Amino acid sequence: MLTFFLALRNVVRNRERSLLTLIGVLLAIGSFVALVSLAEGLSQRITSELGNRAVDLYLIPKRSLALPSGPIGTIGYSQDTIGNDTLAAVIGNVTNVIKADGVNRDTWTGRRAILPVIYLDRGSISTYFPKLQGLPEDLAEGEILLGEGLARQEFGGPVGKMIQHGQAQMNVTAVVRGGGFQDYFAFVKPPQENNGYQEIWVQLRDPALATGNAAEIRSWLPDHVEVLTRKEYLARTNVFVQYAWLLQASIASIGVLIAITASMNTMLMSTYERMREFAVLRAIGASRATVSAMLVWESLMLSGIGGVLGCLFGILVSGVLDEAVVVLLRLPFPLAQITPLLLVQGMLVSMLVGVAGAIIPLVLVWRQRIMDGLRSE
Repeated sequence: MLTFFLALRNVVRNRERSLLTLIGVLLAIGSFVALVSLAEGLSQRITSELGNRAVDLYLIPKRSLALPSGPIGTIGYSQDTIGNDTLAAVIGNVTNVIKADGVNRDTWTGRRAILPVIYLDRGSISTYFPKLQGLPEDLAEGEILLGEGLARQEFGGPVGKMIQHGQAQMNVTAVVRGGGFQDYFAFVKPPQENNGYQEIWVQLRDPALATGNAAEIRSWLPDHVEVLTRKEYLARTNVFVQYAWLLQASIASIGVLIAITASMNTMLMSTYERMREFAVLRAIGASRATVSAMLVWESLMLSGIGGVLGCLFGILVSGVLDEAVVVLLRLPFPLAQITPLLLVQGMLVSMLVGVAGAIIPLVLVWRQRIMDGLRSE
């Protein structure tokens, strides 16, 4: 505890220098938490959306992204199509298959945001989205179902409003809710004629046999179509999320490197000023480990306090950044998500800054000779 209090005394003694180091760490951790919260929110969104779907197999074009309907703007939206009603009917006759439906999706321009739209009839909606509540008895042409979050974002929640899509007006016949991000979708009855489907969703009697059913269907499908189980589909989306996480973490790492440089500069200046003090401590019996512990404690204090303040700052910046992304991309839903794991990661990064900042000072102190230190001014 003696080394801790000696380190604390030096931090307090050099207030201006310590404050500048705290600000550097605060900004670095704050930017890390704020930027990575967007990737965390995207991951939570995808996991929630796929978890609320009762879909066991996905048939998609090989060139399209394996992503839920429009997680950010038009991402996951593709013009590539596969099959038609005949292909869906053939898949519906496969053993263990309960239902197979073609699905198209689109994005419409709403009053305040882009509306993610899924084309499904009333029966298919209740089949593939079993948690949705408030579904009407039927869904006719010219009618649209709005998720609760989307209705609140666009109209403040009431039913009976009209949505203009091209030359047609769609009547909001019901507001549905199911929790999670499915509350930010619009559902529309598919047109009588189409040029194919962007995906075909399949529900199985026994999901444990999904891999075998996928292999069976894959054996006679054209080369440009692939079949993915729920697990495989989620794995594909996670690859996209990981790249998004790496991109945002890489941008945030610039601030972390600056913070490491600031911390190292502070510790070096403090070390050079106290070389005589360290030599005196060594002369009266303190070990190299004791003196080194003082430096480590000092660096960890600065980075730890900066990390806590940085996490709080990152939470505030995340809200501002999320609002900016929503406005710029016209999203109908919030994207950023602050999770306990993200805050833990932020604190670990701050501790890394503290350890890295103390490395060179530790080397100097460890190699110091007592007599050379006593001669220094």
